[in-house]
Amino acid sequence: MIIIALLQHISVCFQRYHSRKKLASLSHELRKDMGIMQDSFEAEVAKGNLFTLIKEMSDYPKK
Repeated sequence: MIIIALLQHISVCFQRYHSRKKLASLSHELRKDMGIMQDSFEAEVAKGNLFTLIKEMSDYPKK
């Protein structure tokens, strides 16, 4: 069970990483149409790096 939970956590971390990379490639007009504010956009895009990925993978959620 622990191994499955760990693999799910790693999978979610990689999904977030890829989503942030895709978000960074959106045009300003598309972000505006979607209602994404500039400050929240910049905050999420800044998290799209390997250091944040490693940090999120090591911060296993405590339930």
